[in-house]
Amino acid sequence: MSNAVQFLKGNAVLLALVFIALYQQSEIKEMERTLNYIYGAVQANAADTEVVKEELWGVTDLILAIHAEDELEE
Repeated sequence: MSNAVQFLKGNAVLLALVFIALYQQSEIKEMERTLNYIYGAVQANAADTEVVKEELWGVTDLILAIHAEDELEE
């Protein structure tokens, strides 16, 4: 039996564990990319929400100022 075959037979479990570890590492990298994409989308959504909230506050301030001005005129 060749040395390579003996090595494979003797270390089959170790090689299988290395293969599993490498496979899981690639899966973890894919999961990390997916989570980074989701995080980016959430951050963009949060920024958009903040802009809308600030615009609403601006409109609210404008409405309150107009209302206060109308009360002063009456």
